[in-house]
Amino acid sequence: MTIGAVVVALAVIAGLGYFVGVGPMNRLNAARDIEPPARLAGLDRVTDEGIRGQLQLDQKREALSRINDGKDATVEAYGNLDGNRLFVVIAMRGRVDIDKTVKDSGATPDQVKVVGKSTCVESTDNLPIQCYRGSNTLTVIVQAANADAGVDDVGPVADEAFTAMK
Repeated sequence: MTIGAVVVALAVIAGLGYFVGVGPMNRLNAARDIEPPARLAGLDRVTDEGIRGQLQLDQKREALSRINDGKDATVEAYGNLDGNRLFVVIAMRGRVDIDKTVKDSGATPDQVKVVGKSTCVESTDNLPIQCYRGSNTLTVIVQAANADAGVDDVGPVADEAFTAMK
């Protein structure tokens, strides 16, 4: 009976460590692949090699993976170049300090908005609108590629991408 309780307790602790991203099980979680969804915000994922090359998605993914200690990362686009909506989604295993990243971006406090569960930065002179959502195990950044998009358009996409890629 006691041995069974100990085994169950260890299994629960290991499971929490894996899914929450704490303790030694965090390494296993960080090694998991990120599977981008085929559709996000009602838009199809860009799979055309010409468009992906034009947007440099694969080169950005490789560079991001290198600077993220080899942990899995993905850079995807949803929508199309001719449409009225195009979002670039960056996802990586591990935790990014979103508050520090926003502060380092130079955004003023009035440019920072919380939309849903995402922290968004309105467009600045040198950056497009960006929304961040993260946990100990996954960080997602969504950028709007359209000038007419607002944080209220991008924030829900970050939340949806985070949920889909957990």
